[in-house]
Amino acid sequence: MRDRLEELQQRAQELSETTADPTNPLSAEGDGDDESPDVGGITQLAMVFEEEPVIQNYLSEAHQIRDDISTLETEVLKFCQQQKTLVATMRRFSVMKKESSITRDIKLQAESLHRRLEGLSKKAQATEEQLGPNTVAVRIQRTQHAALHRRFQQVMRQYNEGLLTKQERCKHFIMRQLDILEKNVTEEVVDEMVATGNWEVFNENLLNDVRITRSQLSEIEQRHRELLSLENNMKELRDLFMDIFMLVEEQGADIEHIQTNVERTQDYVAATNEKFKAAARYKKKNPIRQLCCCCCPPWRCCL
Repeated sequence: MRDRLEELQQRAQELSETTADPTNPLSAEGDGDDESPDVGGITQLAMVFEEEPVIQNYLSEAHQIRDDISTLETEVLKFCQQQKTLVATMRRFSVMKKESSITRDIKLQAESLHRRLEGLSKKAQATEEQLGPNTVAVRIQRTQHAALHRRFQQVMRQYNEGLLTKQERCKHFIMRQLDILEKNVTEEVVDEMVATGNWEVFNENLLNDVRITRSQLSEIEQRHRELLSLENNMKELRDLFMDIFMLVEEQGADIEHIQTNVERTQDYVAATNEKFKAAARYKKKNPIRQLCCCCCPPWRCCL
């Protein structure tokens, strides 16, 4: 957009010089009416810029959140893909720390998105209190928030499935290591050991059995620490899902209400189209129209 401030200032100066000249007839006309906004045949107007629409900032923030959710989804898919080769590749403590850092980054991103979605919900509520529940801006904001929330929930569900898969693979690996120790342990016992944190059986067997090397001991302890880390992640994820569940319960009625209104609108449009078609047929069959056409042919009207 071109900056015309300098041009307008020059034009205003020329008009002021014209009105100040006593020999100018336009100046005499201006003296007769001091309150007239017309100077030299040009009306002075004030340009007023409207405020930015309420929905524009909301949509911009929703677009940023959508991009961040896409980034989080990419990280979750990468995490789930890594779990498929967990047992074959995770042999060192550094690898386990890398896995823990990935889950920690995903958790931080999810918490940040959760707070931002709550902020969008509060903005929608504020707009509803200000403009009313049936305005276009409120409906758009509610729809955007519901769509983003559903997508965020799907991504977190994928992440939860990846954590469960990782936990199951670690349990199977521990059971296999116990089989190497020639100790028959059921899956229920392993689950109980994971729940209670009682891992002394591994240390005792490894210390008493000369056939087991130090590397196997460190590997089993590594799985132990990983399972404990998984438990902590599961607890934190459970709290996050509880918050998401409460939000879904709060927004469920609004989504159903919007869907009902859309279905009613479709039925109303269909019924209206049928009425328009019937009106068109009645218009063609109108006897008065046919009589007028017979009594007043076009060639007679031309005469």
